[in-house]
Amino acid sequence: MDLWTAPVLDVRALLRRERADLLRFIGSLTDEEWFVETQVPGWTVKDLALHILDDDLGWLSRGRDGDSSGRLDVGDSGFVAALNRKNEDWVAAARQLSRPVVAGLLGWAGEQMDAYYATQSLTSQGRVAWANDEPVPNWFDIAQDLTERWVHQMQMREALDRVETYADDYLSVVMQTFVWAFPHQYRAQAASGARILLDLGTDDRWTLTSDGTRWELGPCIDTDMHDAKVHAQAAHGWRWLTGGTVPAGTLLTSGPAHLVEPLARIRAALI
Repeated sequence: MDLWTAPVLDVRALLRRERADLLRFIGSLTDEEWFVETQVPGWTVKDLALHILDDDLGWLSRGRDGDSSGRLDVGDSGFVAALNRKNEDWVAAARQLSRPVVAGLLGWAGEQMDAYYATQSLTSQGRVAWANDEPVPNWFDIAQDLTERWVHQMQMREALDRVETYADDYLSVVMQTFVWAFPHQYRAQAASGARILLDLGTDDRWTLTSDGTRWELGPCIDTDMHDAKVHAQAAHGWRWLTGGTVPAGTLLTSGPAHLVEPLARIRAALI
């Protein structure tokens, strides 16, 4: 199984739904809730909303309008450090904006993004660095946009104890996207036929199978016949794969250390 033959998700419709969910959520907040601290160090609910706005405006500027002037100057610091610095600079500069202004800009940017995505072929080429060094189908590039928005809205909702049905509505699709980090990043040495069970906290389960050189991803057929296993309890798989804090006892592994330890280094996002 590979990204080019996997089912094309209706990611554009899901994104429209997620955007509407975010606007309703922001519109329901009190002034006090808008400034509550989140699990992202130094960032409030408002700051995460500003970050999502930055993502939309960046996609429009670079993708739709072809303006590359805002691309990162990586320099000697590396990509992740440069990205973090850019994110902090944007949020610091945009903190002067009021909640109605932020909501209005998110609404406008969302409409523009939906119109932009509607012009694109889902099977044309896109890029997602954490899933492949080569081009991926555009539907997957759009899906990773959905996953980033979902994670940040979850962080906002958890800070306010307002998750409600939001996790259940999107988590399966999020993990169906995140799981593609494994065949790209997992580098354990194993004989041909070795198998790793991936249970990431949803109803879906996957198997990584070694051909002696690389690992291939496929659906899990038999949960018993594996050389190593990882099980994320209570839907904490997304926290692990995005570098978040995973509560003790919610990520269980079994198998030899040389197969298990590299799993902890997998990351399905740069957010």
